[in-house]
Amino acid sequence: MYKKIWFKIHLILGLAAGIILLIIGVSGAVLSFEKEILKIINKDSYIVSIPKENHKKLETEVLLTKFQEKIPDRKINRITFSSNANESVIINVEGKGKTARRGMNYFVNPYTAEILPDIKGKEFFFFNLRLHRWLTLTGDNREIGKQVVAISTVALIILSISGVIVYWVRIKKGFFKSLLINTQSSGRPFLASLHSTIGMWVLPFYLLASLTGLYWSYEWYRNALYAITDVEKPQRNKGKKTKVDVKNILTFNSHQKAIELFDDSIQKKYSSATLRLPKNGSSYTFSYLDINPDHYRARNNLTLDINTGEILNHEKYEDKRLGEKIMQSMLPLHSGEYFGRFGQVGMFIASVLMALFTITGFMLYFKRNKKKAK
Repeated sequence: MYKKIWFKIHLILGLAAGIILLIIGVSGAVLSFEKEILKIINKDSYIVSIPKENHKKLETEVLLTKFQEKIPDRKINRITFSSNANESVIINVEGKGKTARRGMNYFVNPYTAEILPDIKGKEFFFFNLRLHRWLTLTGDNREIGKQVVAISTVALIILSISGVIVYWVRIKKGFFKSLLINTQSSGRPFLASLHSTIGMWVLPFYLLASLTGLYWSYEWYRNALYAITDVEKPQRNKGKKTKVDVKNILTFNSHQKAIELFDDSIQKKYSSATLRLPKNGSSYTFSYLDINPDHYRARNNLTLDINTGEILNHEKYEDKRLGEKIMQSMLPLHSGEYFGRFGQVGMFIASVLMALFTITGFMLYFKRNKKKAK
C-alpha cells in the first residue's frame, strides 16, 4: 500500500516539476565548466607572452599608475595577481549602473600595463545563471522565479527519496543488479529500467545539488546550516562608511610595499591572490589560493601591517574545522568541484541527465495511460 502512495507522490511531483527541473539541470550543466571555457576562448585576456628582453613584471606602483592614466575616472577597488609569469593581472574598478555593486574587471598585461580584450561569452553564462536561479525573471518577478526554483528543488529531494522507495524491491533483491539497465527488455519495461537504474547512479549528485542549492533559496535554511555546523554567519556592513584620515591616505607605493611584504611572508607559495585596496591606514588583507588548492573557494586570508611588516592575522583554509570548510565551500559542493575533477564531471553528467528523467518520465506516464485506456 505504501509503495502505491509513494508512486503517486513520485508521479505527481514529476509531472508538476519535471519541466522546471529540466531547465535547472541543463542550465546547471552549462555552468559546470564556465571558468574553464572562458579561459579557453579568451586566451588573449588570461594569458600574456613574456617579453624576450625584460622578463620582470612592472612594479605594482608603476602598473597601477599607468592603468589609472588610461582609466582616470574610476577608482581602483582591488587587484588580482598570479605567481605564474604568463598570467594577466585583473584590476577591478568602481562600476556604474548595473555594475555598481561588483565593479568592472580589466585584464591587464603585467609587463606593459596594456589593457587586454574584454572577456567574450560572459553574457551567455550570465543568462544561464539567471535561468538556473530565477528562470530569467527580473524585477519584482525575480522572487517568483526564485521560489519556483526552490520548490522544484524540494520536489527533487522528494522525487529522489520516493524513487528509491518505489524501486526498493529490486534493490533489496540485488543491489548491484539494480545498478544495471535491463537491455533485454523493450518498450515500457526498458524505459522503466532506464529511468530507475540511472536514477540510482545519479541519486547522490541530485541530493547534494538540492541540499546545497537551498542555501541560496531560504534564509532560515541558511541560518540552520550555520547553526548545525557551529559556524558564525558572516555579516555584511551595507552602507557603512568609514572616515578617511586625510593625513594617512594610501598611495600606489603603499600598495606595492604591501604586495612585496605579502610575497615575502608566504615566499610566493600561492597560485593567485587578491588585494582589496584600503582607503587609509597601514593594514592590508590578502585573499589567496595555495599552489594546489582543494578548489577555487579554498581561500586563505592574510592581514599585515606595512609599517611594521608584522602579520596581524593569517587564516588558512587547511587549518579550519570541517564545518567551516563546508560553509566556505557551499558553491563548490553544489557544482561538485569540492571533490575535484571527478565530482565536477559527475555533477555535469547528472545535470545533463535531468533531461532524460523528464523525457522518460513523461513517456512512461503516457504509455501507462494508453495501456489503461486499452
